[in-house]
Amino acid sequence: MVALLGVMQGMTMAKMVLWSAMNGRVLMNGEPAAGAVLVRDYLWHWKSKRGTERTLANAAGEFSLPAIEGRSWLGFLPHEPVIEQVMKIEYQGRSYDAWASFKRDYNHNDENNGRPINVTCRLEAQRAVHGGVTGICEFD
Repeated sequence: MVALLGVMQGMTMAKMVLWSAMNGRVLMNGEPAAGAVLVRDYLWHWKSKRGTERTLANAAGEFSLPAIEGRSWLGFLPHEPVIEQVMKIEYQGRSYDAWASFKRDYNHNDENNGRPINVTCRLEAQRAVHGGVTGICEFD
């Protein structure tokens, strides 16, 4: 045990991206959905950690969400990353399924094949698969 603690003193916690930064806009029939509430939930299976973030779309329907990062002393151990990602949009008394995905590594922007995540979420759209994401948000 003492040897393990000695090794860990020289180590830093591994930083892991659980949900990459995201920018986008919310539209209803082509018009900005000002004041739409975006609720982003995740479940990091490695540590059984859940989290929720909320943000509002501005007058132009635009929103920005920062990256969500986790840290672990044991992140260097071999394991299969699994992070459930779900985002809903609440607007005018309704809830819309905007994003559902399983993130399977800890790299920035891997949800969009390494490219920054910029999306347009059309509230009138039917849920569909866009890359590895199911919902009404499409990558720009």
